[in-house]
Amino acid sequence: MIHVEQHGPVTVIRMARALLGRPVAWTAAYYVDGLLIDCGPRCTERQLLKALAAMPVRWIVLTHAHEETIGGLHAVHAAYPDAPVYASWRTAERAAAPELLKLQRYRRLVWGMPRAVEGVEPLDNIDNRIETSAYCFRAVETPGHTLDHTAYFAAEQRWLFSGHAFEAGREEAWTPEVDLFSLLGSLRMLADLRPERLFPGSGNIRRTPQPELHEKIGSLMQLAHTVSKLEAAGMSTAEISACLFEATPPIVRWTFGHYSALNLIDACRSYNALLRPAPFTRETRDQIPESREPG
Repeated sequence: MIHVEQHGPVTVIRMARALLGRPVAWTAAYYVDGLLIDCGPRCTERQLLKALAAMPVRWIVLTHAHEETIGGLHAVHAAYPDAPVYASWRTAERAAAPELLKLQRYRRLVWGMPRAVEGVEPLDNIDNRIETSAYCFRAVETPGHTLDHTAYFAAEQRWLFSGHAFEAGREEAWTPEVDLFSLLGSLRMLADLRPERLFPGSGNIRRTPQPELHEKIGSLMQLAHTVSKLEAAGMSTAEISACLFEATPPIVRWTFGHYSALNLIDACRSYNALLRPAPFTRETRDQIPESREPG
């Protein structure tokens, strides 16, 4: 399933696996002035090529190495062999060896298994900057959703292609790899860029992104604070999850627990552990070496 729409000079290509005629989950690629940002999943690669038929692809960049962003890269790269592909070095490594993704069965069924693509160039080779005939896009490291995540920002137009660094809505379930500490840092940096248009990985364009970015930062920090209070009261991860989330979201069931509230709570606990100093006890005091006067 594929849906193409135009937002000024930016073409939004939304893709999804269809089940009984309905989309399972949406992901997006963006095309602007010869630049293709992400390539969608393998299951829609033929539809993507048809959508791109009238669009000369001169450069390809990737936000991160997940199957819904790099799965179509092999087909696109074969169709446009002269278009260089750029990504972070970690993303390039996984594009060349998709087995490193260690995809669960549901991920292979929903999106398809990416095929290996050699020759993805690190963004460092071009000073983290893509210049088309009309626009300049700056690569911005945005770890959190994944360690290798990169966003792209056109400063003059205030366009931010955020990938999955920003996801709208209330957080209820995460995968184990999401790092809250890094994600909050990335979101704060994206908010500091003051984008006027935000093009996320879902394809749902945000026309006034600044309030939503700050709301997301605030809600995640509040969640971490609440987890800290419940943890201090002696609750376990499972007890905190049951206290904060009444119902189990569908994504937990159909991902067989790969997405879960427990992962979200654990991410909050890890974040809190970084910010909360360890208690000063006799044992920790005894570990501090005695100072010696010089001479």
